[in-house]
Amino acid sequence: MASKTAVVCLSKVNGGMELASVKLARLLSQDMSVCFVGRDGGFIDKYKEKHFGSYDIEFETIDFKTNLSIKLIFAFREIVKSKGIKNIIFLGASEMKSLYFSCLGLDVNFIIRQGSKKSTPKTDWFHRLCYSDVKYFVANSEYIKKNIKEIFPISQSAKLLRIYSSLKIDTDIKQHTLSKTIKLVIVGRIHPNKGQLDAIKSLEILAKNGLEFELNLLGDIQHKEYYAQIQQYLKSTTYKDSVNFVGYTTDVKSYLLQSDVFILSSLGEGMSNAIIEALGYGLVTLIYNDTSSPEFKEMGFYLYLTNQNNVENLKTQLIKICQNIVDEKKNSYKNIKLAQEVFAPSREKREYMELLK
Repeated sequence: MASKTAVVCLSKVNGGMELASVKLARLLSQDMSVCFVGRDGGFIDKYKEKHFGSYDIEFETIDFKTNLSIKLIFAFREIVKSKGIKNIIFLGASEMKSLYFSCLGLDVNFIIRQGSKKSTPKTDWFHRLCYSDVKYFVANSEYIKKNIKEIFPISQSAKLLRIYSSLKIDTDIKQHTLSKTIKLVIVGRIHPNKGQLDAIKSLEILAKNGLEFELNLLGDIQHKEYYAQIQQYLKSTTYKDSVNFVGYTTDVKSYLLQSDVFILSSLGEGMSNAIIEALGYGLVTLIYNDTSSPEFKEMGFYLYLTNQNNVENLKTQLIKICQNIVDEKKNSYKNIKLAQEVFAPSREKREYMELLK
């Protein structure tokens, strides 16, 4: 059995990285002792009982104000020393400066897991110092692996590798039974980076062609100005009553099981958990052709990728899907079994266990 491991995510918000950290901690806890370290008062902390209540995982939080923080440095160092932590898996980047000083002189196996595209190079002398003790850089896709190589200062002793995320999918999944109303769903926090407005604008083509539809948006409102912009746009449409903002929910599965089409019109997603879930539940999937999206095609999944990543592309693809929804659902059904094989939790756990000491 591997030594005690800390999974660390110090973000305040709710998004793919945060959910990925929770999922990874729960997965590893099946075979080893795991401590999750989060931010005091952050999203993960607020919902810790729902995330970890039924798992044997220690939970620690740190209250700090800035990414380079004396308080963070000493608090995290105390957690590592007092709990005998030998492996650290960090999902994030902003707090790396503090974590480097926290672990200075300690015998730890430091792993960084990245799942989203970074654009600002971290190659100056200070970042080279802060990343000098990292043993493994783990990307969740081939695209992100390339991005890490371009952005992060990888020492000669460190290794760069790719580990695809996993998803526990029930083996008896059945697609939603098609009704007169086509059910669409978007999963992701309400934020300009997630592109919900593009998807909502694309619905115009369905309304003009007389198709009945309903769109559910799952995710908390993290950008009030963007949400207000969306609401203002909806007022000018004939389909405003067909668009529902569900908000944050821990029961994403039930919404997926009641949906026919999944849309993700955001850029820089990496290997999105939301896409994996949509494929795993057999939804017809329409996403922007960006970052790691083409890798799903290469794996053999049936899905739609846009060409120029804009509203007109979405409209073209969406009307094609919805006017042929019966055949599209049949073609997407094979994705369920393929997702169960490609994104098996046992595979992800095994690949991470090979890195731990």
